[in-house]
Amino acid sequence: MDEIDRKLIMALQEDGKKTLQELSELVGRPKTTIATRIKKLETDGIIIGYKAVVNPFALGYKLLSFVLVSVRRGATPREAKPLQLEVAEKVLTECRGEGGLPYVEEAYVVTGPYDLLFKVWSRDVKQLSNFLVAYLASDPNIQRTETMIVLEIVDDWRRRVMPPATPG
Repeated sequence: MDEIDRKLIMALQEDGKKTLQELSELVGRPKTTIATRIKKLETDGIIIGYKAVVNPFALGYKLLSFVLVSVRRGATPREAKPLQLEVAEKVLTECRGEGGLPYVEEAYVVTGPYDLLFKVWSRDVKQLSNFLVAYLASDPNIQRTETMIVLEIVDDWRRRVMPPATPG
């Protein structure tokens, strides 16, 4: 990855709708070169997609929280998925902001006293409470949870641009 690729990555993160002409002018290379480089960045898995970035508050979500989850311990067959992954995938599949459940935007398997971290958008406290008290608590694989409600968002991925790591 060279400086041209870095400039393209930054520019497309700032505005994924930039035209080849605009990108060409930005980096001082022909449009065909830009198109080839973007295709390579996509093929190499550096650019993984393009989509509209939406404001969750404008969609009716008023409450952001992070929920830490401890999953029960136990042996699983060698060929089976770890229980942490099974629980995380189930929550992501079922919690799409429908049927009284909140929208779980992200899920991570983490180190420390908890196994999972969920980023959860809720319409209100009642919806979050239902998620914690009825939904998660009814899963026999979940031992305990800890919830942190966000009071103020300082910044998040929707507003930020990730610079490519430089070698060295």
